[in-house]
Amino acid sequence: MQDIIIEEINYKAIIKSFINMAIFASAIALVIYGFEHAIAACWLPGLIMAVIISFFLIDSLLEAVKEKRLLTITREGIIDNSKDGLGFISFDDIKEFKIVTIHNKKAIAVIPRNMASFAARYKPTKQRNSKRNTGKEPYPVAIFVNRAKDMAAEDILTLLQKRHADIVSLGG
Repeated sequence: MQDIIIEEINYKAIIKSFINMAIFASAIALVIYGFEHAIAACWLPGLIMAVIISFFLIDSLLEAVKEKRLLTITREGIIDNSKDGLGFISFDDIKEFKIVTIHNKKAIAVIPRNMASFAARYKPTKQRNSKRNTGKEPYPVAIFVNRAKDMAAEDILTLLQKRHADIVSLGG
């Protein structure tokens, strides 16, 4: 079984790219205006600005197309790379998955077999978050999938459940 990689859309990088493109276009327009009317006070700063902004534009475009992993489903478990993610979670520790909505965002709840042993593996801040969540909701870990690239939460849930069932049926 191969690893399944679910990528995250990087909205910040895309917005930065659009802003840099707009600034670059205005700098080029200033250069063109300055050349047409022979005004050095327009084309020279516009040219300097266009050169400087071109570096920022290239950087933001490279960041926008860079692969950013949200979730990786392996044979042994899942790797949560989301913001505030827990990292590796073994299928042996997972009882089930389900879709929940938290603050109007879709998330996949990971429900462990044994909450105490599950929480003990993580840093104290993540343990506190887990305890805080179990007091309010029946799930200690939520993986936000609203920013998943080309996949709906239901599709991701189906993949997780299928892989979990396959591993459980194979005996670990």
